[in-house]
Amino acid sequence: MNEEPRIGVYICHCGVNIAGSVNIKEVVEYAKNLPNVIEARDYIFMCSAPGQEIIKEGIKKCNLNRVVVAACSPTMHEHTFRNVLAEAGINPYLLEMVNIREQCSWVHSDNKEAATTKAKLLIRMAVAKASLLEPLKEITFKVNKNVLVIGGGVAGLSAARDLAAKGFKVYLIERKPVIGGNTARLGRLAHAEIKGIDLVGELSRQVLSSPNIHIYVDTELANVDGSVGDFKIKLVKNPRYVNEKCNLCGECVKVCPVDVPNEYEFGVSSRKAIYLPFREAYPPIYVVDSENCTRCFECVKVCPMNAINLAEKTEEIELTVGAIIIAAGHEPYEPPIGEFGYGVSSRVITLFQLERMLDEAGPTKGELKLDGREPKNIVFITCVGSLNTTPNAYPYCSRMCCSSTIKNALMIREKYPEANIYILHRDIRTYSRGDEQLYLKAGESLIRFARYREAPNVIVNPDGSINVRFFEETIQEEVFLPADLVVLSVGMKPPKDIDKVRTIVKVGCGPEGFLREAHLKLRPVEAATDGVYLAGTVTGPKNVIESIESGSAAASKASTLLTKEEVRVEPLIAVVDEERCSGCSICIGVCPYGAIRLKTQEKARVAEVDPALCKGCGACAASCPTGAMQQFGFKDAQLKSQVLAALTK
Repeated sequence: MNEEPRIGVYICHCGVNIAGSVNIKEVVEYAKNLPNVIEARDYIFMCSAPGQEIIKEGIKKCNLNRVVVAACSPTMHEHTFRNVLAEAGINPYLLEMVNIREQCSWVHSDNKEAATTKAKLLIRMAVAKASLLEPLKEITFKVNKNVLVIGGGVAGLSAARDLAAKGFKVYLIERKPVIGGNTARLGRLAHAEIKGIDLVGELSRQVLSSPNIHIYVDTELANVDGSVGDFKIKLVKNPRYVNEKCNLCGECVKVCPVDVPNEYEFGVSSRKAIYLPFREAYPPIYVVDSENCTRCFECVKVCPMNAINLAEKTEEIELTVGAIIIAAGHEPYEPPIGEFGYGVSSRVITLFQLERMLDEAGPTKGELKLDGREPKNIVFITCVGSLNTTPNAYPYCSRMCCSSTIKNALMIREKYPEANIYILHRDIRTYSRGDEQLYLKAGESLIRFARYREAPNVIVNPDGSINVRFFEETIQEEVFLPADLVVLSVGMKPPKDIDKVRTIVKVGCGPEGFLREAHLKLRPVEAATDGVYLAGTVTGPKNVIESIESGSAAASKASTLLTKEEVRVEPLIAVVDEERCSGCSICIGVCPYGAIRLKTQEKARVAEVDPALCKGCGACAASCPTGAMQQFGFKDAQLKSQVLAALTK
């Protein structure tokens, strides 16, 4: 673009947000005298329809070829003003925005002279850069209509179901041997008659009835290449060692010599090395635990269907998809041995272990008995693993613990009306109407609530008896409770393999380890990486219904991408001057998106940027020792002109 720069400067009052601290008229007159400025105008709200018309009229009347808008943050309205330029017939990337609200008027609200002087400085710098702006063309990619859903819990199942119903092909992967996630192990849900396994069963039937959904269990994500609209996926399917011929006769289980804690029952019971995780599991076939299997081959000998093959190998699967939904779930917090007496006494259990014991289909057939006796005094301790209760606890609230605690306390009250039930809490958080009704019902059922500030002390005596001591905040007294059973209401923590997944897919996480949304309120199911969506408890604690709803929300958001024939991305990416590139590979090491590789050209190695992967972070340009790596919209010459403008008047 060799034509002489003709710049229009448009300054927004933003009501009184800017005009209350900046002398707008003085700034306008100053801008009129800057190099290459043809027109300078102001308006009360430049982002409004009349304000946009002022810019369009100026472009046409004054034959402008670049525009500077001094207003609020570019995050708010940069796209708005780019559209204005496009509608007026000039390239939308010939726009430079100046933030004279957050960076000027708001931080100098008590000094109008200083705010006005700074506004002039910022605009002078923007005009200098705008003079060197170049027209850019948006990058377009074809959109593949397939979707990868990572995680087979209720969030992943609901996302897969909704996308398949819209006609998209869905590949759902689950690293465990069965789908259903943590919900499949829950008993009756809070303020609902349905059980977790029944809810999973219904979702599974809906998913299995769709020809558009392909399910891979025992499968993990190995690699992701490409970008939004065209991701190249590599999966690793681990051997199950049992095939579809299995008829669930159970002969293999009878002869297996191995006994290990059953993780699907939270360790309340044991299982064999060959096992079915839970009733109505999908796939409805046994699986061999390779870590604990002794390879005695007894199961192979007795299988009447020849369904067991212990020589089965790992399989690699390659897919191409347009979008990825991560619904990898969570892990229940497990206290370390000794915390609140956990692991020291069999009378100290977690809330999830209690769920399995109270379930009629669980290991104890719904009976709550310890050493053959029903517990008389039952003490629940909430916030175990949450709200910094102990040194090992996380700082956040796990949201579902209070409601689940009260629900289980009420179930115990129904079964054992003579029991004394205490709930020790830091704060009861029942945040929906149904949960609040549970809380009120618990009070009516004479379940006793007591509030603590410091974590209660669970004392396991030499004779096996247990006492719980804590300082009660309401009555301001120390309380000493005998307990036949202590239930630790544990919360949620990020899944153990989430770091591997987020590194492969290139999404960020918060300080606690849960994946981070692009924006908590405005983009709650989107990752910062284009084409990647988040669902369920992978972004933080949620109850079952919230997880299902977020799965549907992620599916809805992904479908807005998948319905397009092509996707457009901003061209503010890195570019290589091959004549200056030395092939040092520094840019490859600093690129967080894997967007740069070396290629050989005329016997020399030079860097090459994949525009589909580059996100315009600028790390490569900042680290390039020769200046060969530049970024569109932020080239060295453009930034240098801004710096010089700041240093000269």
